[in-house]
Amino acid sequence: MKEDFKAGVGLSRKWDAREAGREVAETALEKLDGEKPKFFLLFSTIPYEKYGGFQELLNGVWEVLPEGTPLIGGTVAGFMNNYGCYTRGVTALTVAYPNMDVAVGVGKNTKRDPRGATKSAYDKLISTPTSYPNNFIIELVATAVIPKLPSVGQKNVILSKKIGDTFVKLLPTLEKIGYGFDRADEIIELLAGYFPDRVIVGGCTMDDNKFLRNYQFVDKDVTENSLALLHVSSDLRKTVHTITSYTLRGERFKITRISRDRHVVKEFNGEGARTALLRRLNLHIEEKEAVYSLYKNIYYYPLAYYKNNTLRPCMIGLIYGENLIFGNRIESNELDLLAVSVDKAIQQIERAVQNLENKNTCFIYGVACETYVETLGSNIYRVHRLLEETNAAFVLPFVAGESIYIPEKGAHHLYESIHLLGLNI
Repeated sequence: MKEDFKAGVGLSRKWDAREAGREVAETALEKLDGEKPKFFLLFSTIPYEKYGGFQELLNGVWEVLPEGTPLIGGTVAGFMNNYGCYTRGVTALTVAYPNMDVAVGVGKNTKRDPRGATKSAYDKLISTPTSYPNNFIIELVATAVIPKLPSVGQKNVILSKKIGDTFVKLLPTLEKIGYGFDRADEIIELLAGYFPDRVIVGGCTMDDNKFLRNYQFVDKDVTENSLALLHVSSDLRKTVHTITSYTLRGERFKITRISRDRHVVKEFNGEGARTALLRRLNLHIEEKEAVYSLYKNIYYYPLAYYKNNTLRPCMIGLIYGENLIFGNRIESNELDLLAVSVDKAIQQIERAVQNLENKNTCFIYGVACETYVETLGSNIYRVHRLLEETNAAFVLPFVAGESIYIPEKGAHHLYESIHLLGLNI
């Protein structure tokens, strides 16, 4: 069986989009020794938008990739693979194996209609029969995008309370045209309902940490505001690990005002939410260049709530006036302040790698929170060395939110986490 399984990882750092697409496909497929790939995962950083465009990137891939190969992917903040760690370039992960069935599903308008998008993707998957007992799904969904506001543009911090309150009222309307919340927390729960016996590993596509735009790839198409699913059925055993890096700081905020959709926290303990949080953190946020400075600072101090005995981190996406706007729903009236622990992350990765090595893992696909690019610092290369020790082909894109569903543990959309899916010979 081992001789029948082949996996390839591709990489290109060429600037021209079409040339990069061709090279990433060539370097991935050469590891398959002429066998036809069962699927092709493709992840790119955002600069190719200015160096030919993503359609040209895909055109380059399809000059090399055999016709009909199932393909999904999207834009990410960076990635880790067998070659190294990168915040610019394009990577691919592909497999050739006879005992494997693969199907692709896609749903549109995820921000406006997550239920309809999920149902559309599901309908496409169930039309393809599966012949093998071990199944999993790779999910990619468009992340949140900072709204484009009248006379303001795309800003993630507005300090004026009056203007901030006005724009908060516009959020439901902006959501209908593709801005605002990604709805990823809702989508993973919907998928768990459709596929209760499947493992699902998901991630949100993004740009270079500005949250201005992002794209998804499905076969030969470049899409936006979409959900892409890759369903894999085989006789290979699978292993799943979740790594988290946060610890409780022992500080709790009580929510006293929140929006009906539970995305917008307005007050903590009767005080404006922004003022209360920033004073506790001793942070100063300015509107100038806030797109960068807000996210860079807030990574180190995520908030979280408990649901089903699991700590659910939630990241602040926007500050409008005194309103803190979160990408996911806040399903509690209390939020705990967290701190990032690099040591905890490394220890958990070491245990996961040891387990993968013991199970003869030959393929690893994972998603890692893009905050690790900032918070791990040089330790990111230590993580890379640990994954290299498995001797498996691996790709981990850095994404803007990580979803996981395991039948025994339920559905969770997290931040500051890593999910690893291994296939074992």
